[in-house]
Amino acid sequence: MRTLVGPGGFFMLGTILLPAEVDSEIPLGIEAVTGLRSSYVHRGYELADTSLDFQMEAEITLSDETWINLGLAHLAESDGDFSETSAYFEISHQWHKKFITGTSLTYRDRNSSLLKSGLDLGFFAAYSINDDWKWRNELNFDFGEDGVNFATEIEWSQVISDQSFVTIKSGISFLSNYPDRDGLNDIFARIAYTYAISDRVALTPFLGTSIQLQKHDNGDTTYGGFWFEVIF
Repeated sequence: MRTLVGPGGFFMLGTILLPAEVDSEIPLGIEAVTGLRSSYVHRGYELADTSLDFQMEAEITLSDETWINLGLAHLAESDGDFSETSAYFEISHQWHKKFITGTSLTYRDRNSSLLKSGLDLGFFAAYSINDDWKWRNELNFDFGEDGVNFATEIEWSQVISDQSFVTIKSGISFLSNYPDRDGLNDIFARIAYTYAISDRVALTPFLGTSIQLQKHDNGDTTYGGFWFEVIF
């Protein structure tokens, strides 16, 4: 089962969107996601308080093993000046059904932000340990900050019923040449529950945290929210 995920997870959408195959006989799939979150955390930085977000993504299947994801996303702080608009391209290849590698290119345009706008080049590798456990590693070069981000995470998912499942993910990140940060950055975690209203519509409430590993102005963050997802 393949997942539709943006590079680095702009909305941190690391979950399987529906408990049914997203892939079908047609080579194109389109997904729309809108949501509300209590705060927006990117690579351990809390960039905004309560925010609304929207994402549109298309997946183009090139072969049984190779596919492309294209997406547009926008997030705006409900009671503040922060906003972020991004566009991304990602290509993935599956090896021996368990190993996926790929690369992504993202441009983020930010207003009133701790982090600068700019291009982000990413490389990732994911391994399906079994049907429930997955391990993912990602290396990103942020040209806006001239910095480097590395993150490794483990994900566990479990089907609860024909219409719902739960996903828990946790990992650790490393930053180089980011504002006030160099070295081990944060331990992050998120739990999400997805309920499929239909084969193409789902609701996902989630709760997450970012625990800082160094002392700086930004402290630990806990956030929550929900996504409303539609697949065309």
